[in-house]
Amino acid sequence: MAFLDNSGDIILDAVLTEVGRKRMANGNFKISKFALGDDEINYELYNKNHASGSAYYDLEIMQSPIFEASTGINAGINYGLLSMSNRNLLYMPTIKRNTLVSVAAKTVNNVYYVAMSDGVTYDALVTAFGGVAGGGTRKVLQAGKTDGSAILLETGLDTAEIAATRTNKTNLITARGLQESNFEVSVDRRFIGSVLAPRGGTTFNNNGTSGESQVQIRLGTVPLSKSDRHLKNYSIAKVPAINNSVVKRQTDKKADTATSAIKGPRASMTALSFDTTLLTTDDFSRYGKTAQTVAGAAGTYRYIDTTAKVIGSATGVVEQLPLRIIQKE
Repeated sequence: MAFLDNSGDIILDAVLTEVGRKRMANGNFKISKFALGDDEINYELYNKNHASGSAYYDLEIMQSPIFEASTGINAGINYGLLSMSNRNLLYMPTIKRNTLVSVAAKTVNNVYYVAMSDGVTYDALVTAFGGVAGGGTRKVLQAGKTDGSAILLETGLDTAEIAATRTNKTNLITARGLQESNFEVSVDRRFIGSVLAPRGGTTFNNNGTSGESQVQIRLGTVPLSKSDRHLKNYSIAKVPAINNSVVKRQTDKKADTATSAIKGPRASMTALSFDTTLLTTDDFSRYGKTAQTVAGAAGTYRYIDTTAKVIGSATGVVEQLPLRIIQKE
């Protein structure tokens, strides 16, 4: 459904999806819950420096055209609003990518490169992206590899107004149910066969004396367990959430923000990579591009662009990860 024309009377345009029409035809259609989304909103339009004052800060956003209702279940809401049952929260939880620690993967042109495990592609891209000395190993994920770089995600309260102490974590994270027990990672099963995620021995901490990072990432394979009913061809892997033990201490010689991307009390973290061994050359031709060049790399490449969606089990925070699955031709 969608709200249309906010210049006067508010009109609610509601249509049924394929599933809804089927249930209505069977006589068992009943609305039991609903979700809100803001797919069409660009929050960068909020202008707190508007010359006409605060009443105009959100004018461009309020005048944004609204999508019409869609009958496709997979096109209904791509960016759902976060729902929190606890009305006493002063600060909303968030999820952020960590690029601070040495094993954290980085994007190239806002995309995570995932190299097919053919023994050639990974080495060629690492060289093209600066080599080992220049951080090239952090700019390429090697498909199916359980060591090396991984995409690191953290959750918590990203505000400098609250110190990231153990006490604040207990009072504002643990006591209020903001600690994730796991994450759901939704991927296109046509391209990704399983997700690599933390297993036993993974730690995310900072030293109690020096404040130096104490991060150890151990990955294991997590199979896709169920279909994502919101996204066509997508399936979900439920991956572990690791306790984010990075805290602020008065005696630390190195700031906690040198390890964590979250400014305030931290909740959880996870680490991700992907297995793409099921892809064939025909798949690249059908779903992606071939005979492409990569700046600084010899030869040509074939690739498929896709997205992985990560959702926190306790808070519902969402992060979308742009992936480029790539192979040297």
